[in-house]
Amino acid sequence: MLAPPSQAVPLPMRRSPGPAQASPVARDETACLLAIILGLLSVGETRIGHAPQSDGAQAMAEACRKLGAAIERAGDQSWYVHGVGVGGLLSPEGGLDFGGSLAGAVLLMGVVASHGVTAGFDGDPALRACAMMPALAPLMRMGAEIVASAEGVRLPLTLRGAMDAVPVLWRVPDGGPSSPVTPDLVASAVLLAGLNAPGETTVIAPQEAGGEAMRLLRLFGADVATSPEGGGRRIVLQGRPTLRPAIVTLPAETPPASC
Repeated sequence: MLAPPSQAVPLPMRRSPGPAQASPVARDETACLLAIILGLLSVGETRIGHAPQSDGAQAMAEACRKLGAAIERAGDQSWYVHGVGVGGLLSPEGGLDFGGSLAGAVLLMGVVASHGVTAGFDGDPALRACAMMPALAPLMRMGAEIVASAEGVRLPLTLRGAMDAVPVLWRVPDGGPSSPVTPDLVASAVLLAGLNAPGETTVIAPQEAGGEAMRLLRLFGADVATSPEGGGRRIVLQGRPTLRPAIVTLPAETPPASC
């Protein structure tokens, strides 16, 4: 069991043999979504404190339940996630509905892409208007397959994950105002997919892209290295780690990411 909240003392984000604990992370709901996902992919109980009571977080929790996690929200504004580990996802019964959360849909596509399960993704009309190809292009290179989608590679979309995902070196473009799928989301989705691929998954991205994912991956025990690359950075993830549960403290409630 993890230490109860009264015993939790914020520590720097670093690896340790026991359950890890983070100091407050960025004021962005994406951090909460990432923490729920990494709780799903670790073995044991993860606690996410001061978690936002938002549609995006609720949708992510429900999606992760369908993939095998046991998740509860407590009265102290914490999520408790009992995960299944990297490689342990279940095939979901029914689709995964993310409402208006673009971040939630893209990040979980990264997870499904390397896990050999098939999942349907959907959302509200605003999310259905978002073209998903910027996020799906690297995931398809890793072996994922689009089974069906709306016109223009939009939701509703069914994604079949690779049985044996292939690690990639992917250069994330700077993006632009025409696409709501930001470089940060693309880099984060590729890193999440790389968790269940053998060897090294490498992302070359603008300087700030993937930063929150990288910090939380390290907190949960993943081996992630960085080095300068042009005006950005190279992020190298070692695949198929055994992620440990963590205590994550979020600083504030923020609105969900959406188109």
